[in-house]
Amino acid sequence: MTLAIISRAGNRAFPPRVNLHTKPFWVALEQGRFLLSRCAACSRLAFPPRSFCPDCGGQAMDWQEVSGKGKLYSLTTVHSGPPQLMAEGPYAGAIIDLVEGVRLVTEWIGGRAVPLDSPVELVVTRYGDGCLFAARSAAP
Repeated sequence: MTLAIISRAGNRAFPPRVNLHTKPFWVALEQGRFLLSRCAACSRLAFPPRSFCPDCGGQAMDWQEVSGKGKLYSLTTVHSGPPQLMAEGPYAGAIIDLVEGVRLVTEWIGGRAVPLDSPVELVVTRYGDGCLFAARSAAP
C-alpha cells in the first residue's frame, strides 16, 4: 500500500541516522511504503527497525510492509522543546496503534483534535533532505 506523500518546506529538524540495518526502511519510506521489522523465528513485528527480536531474541529479522492504518491512542501538543523542533511553534505528537499490532509515536498533522480510538493513517512527509512520517485523521 502506498502512503500519501506530503511535501514540506526546508529540511528535517533532526535527520535520522541511517545505517546498513535501517536503510531499507528509509528507502521504502521514500517510495511511500512503511516497513516494520519482522522476526523470522516468531513473526513478531517491531518498530523502530531492529536487528534482533524484542520478544524471542531471534537474530534473523526481515521486513514486512504494513497498511499504515490504525487508531489514535493519545494526542498531545508540545509547547517546549529543542529550538530545531520549536522553530514553527508548538507541534502535535501522537501515539497510534497500527492495525498490525504495533504502537508508535509520531508527529500529528491531523489538524483538529479527534477522539481517542479514531481511525488514523500514516503519511510520508517529504522535506528537501529526505522523508519522515506522520499521522493524520482517516475519518471517512
